[in-house]
Amino acid sequence: MKMKSILLIALLTIISFSCNHIQQHLNEATKDTMKMAEPAKDSSMNMYADNLVDNKKDPSCGMPVTAGVGDTLHYNNKVLGFCSKECKDDFSKDAKKNFASVEWKK
Repeated sequence: MKMKSILLIALLTIISFSCNHIQQHLNEATKDTMKMAEPAKDSSMNMYADNLVDNKKDPSCGMPVTAGVGDTLHYNNKVLGFCSKECKDDFSKDAKKNFASVEWKK
């Protein structure tokens, strides 16, 4: 009976160690995945594909969306692409007026 108890304790110790070891690896993998999923903090980096927006050029600065879309805005049932948050903010100051001058994709 004493031998069974010792074996049971040893087995539970091994299982516990293995579970902790596996959990540690899962935590590290989750951290790595979370790092990859974070959006780019540099506004010059492309965050969105140009085929997801309805305009040809950034309505604030005139840069073609094919050069990079760093931010978007949903306005009047359209998705507008901007090269940066700053250009989106500039557009938003008078969106109604600026919307009239947007160059749309065909």
